Amino acid sequence: MIKDTENNVFLDLEKVPLRSERQERRQKRLRNFLIVLMCIFFFAMGTIFGYFLIKSVHPSYKADTKNTMGEIEYILDHYWLYSSDYDDLTTELENKALYGMTNFADDPYTSYMSSEEMEEFSNSINMNYVGIGVQYSYVNGIALINKVFKDSPAEKAGVLAGDIMKAVDGISLEDKTSDDIKEMVIGEEGTDVVLSVLRGGEIIDITITRGEVDSTVYAYKENDYVVLEINSFGVDSGDRCITYLDQYTDLHKIIIDLRDNSGGYQSSVKDISGLFIGDNKIYLREKDSKGVETVDTTSAKKVYDNFTDYVVLVNENTASAAEVLAICLREQLKNVILIGTTTYGKGVIQTNRLLNNDGVLKLTAYYWYSPNGVSIDKVGIVPDIEVRDHDIYYEYYYQFADDEQYAYDCVAEAVRTSELGLDFLDYDVDRTDGYFDRSFETALIEFQGRNGLEPDGILNGRTYEAIVSEVNREMANNKDKDLQMKKAKEILNANYY
Repeated sequence: MIKDTENNVFLDLEKVPLRSERQERRQKRLRNFLIVLMCIFFFAMGTIFGYFLIKSVHPSYKADTKNTMGEIEYILDHYWLYSSDYDDLTTELENKALYGMTNFADDPYTSYMSSEEMEEFSNSINMNYVGIGVQYSYVNGIALINKVFKDSPAEKAGVLAGDIMKAVDGISLEDKTSDDIKEMVIGEEGTDVVLSVLRGGEIIDITITRGEVDSTVYAYKENDYVVLEINSFGVDSGDRCITYLDQYTDLHKIIIDLRDNSGGYQSSVKDISGLFIGDNKIYLREKDSKGVETVDTTSAKKVYDNFTDYVVLVNENTASAAEVLAICLREQLKNVILIGTTTYGKGVIQTNRLLNNDGVLKLTAYYWYSPNGVSIDKVGIVPDIEVRDHDIYYEYYYQFADDEQYAYDCVAEAVRTSELGLDFLDYDVDRTDGYFDRSFETALIEFQGRNGLEPDGILNGRTYEAIVSEVNREMANNKDKDLQMKKAKEILNANYY
């Protein structure tokens, strides 16, 4: 302050007057609060903006540090070298997660399936599709036709069991997968496909007109008995059985062939078992995860009580629904004999739950038991008469390299399989242990001469495939080679019961 002579007080206009200490502290707290508030505001806005930015790129991603799956997806999409190779990485990752979530070592049957996979799975059970009508195996590069279905386009065109597929429409099957081959063969009804097959030592081109194929059931009469082949339990297999069995109501003996039948729909077993044991009869018992047991009974449109003597053929590939029918018939009827080898042993039932993404969770939901309460899970059904076919029936075939070959005094797995094959074909071989001896060399030369191959006594890829082809053709067409079927006929002819 400046005081004049008259004691008047004046303010210094060049300086701001000083504030009190309390006012200073109050203003400082207010300033700090505003700074913190601004920080919180901008952090929140940044988080929200980032969340919606990421959501616009990946709708499944959640801005949550605990969401590890979302983090992985974001990192892969932004930094993975191969992310641009996928049109829809989000769906790809979601499917991988779903497959992984349903993969259990102690339950191979529970699984996630996309809608496309579920459709394909259903078609495989129902065995009705537009195609050519063959069943083939593709192991170690050999696409071998095991079965040609009756009245199918392939049968009408002249395809034979034992043919080895080498090309489709001129495109080689070398390095193709089983799915690739399927895609190449299946097509629109009425269109043609050219199948190039190896038969013996010759490549044959066969033109086949694609058509509808329904191959779950087939039946035929032989002597005084019916042979009913059930290849799968599809949705209409019961009706297919009726169509055939109506033709044979005057016969009393039947062979039901369930070999290599891996199952199907429970409703189909319900229908088919009723055709033989009658309506409203117990064919199956179930127990759920809580231990609650229920009893399932048949629903029969017809009952074929004209059949009094039954033989049921089973093998190690008879599984699930086929095992239900086999043990049901044995327990619920008189004069039923099971022939073959011990069955697969699948004593659980799956149900399908539709998911929000149109996929399906195939879920193991029940143990099943026979009408008498027997479980076959993991042990199978032991046949009444065990009959094992020739060892060649249980072999996996081998694909030769281009320059691979074997001659006298060699030892190889391919030699062992070829020795078994020639033995099955009634050639004179002394051993089947994989050692290339003189008897095998002589048999090989004889086989090569009969099949238009150079008779040099050397086992190469072409000769090996010719052996495989001839073996499987003989399996399909020479019923005397089918020891299990042969035994079934002997029992029916001898009135064994």
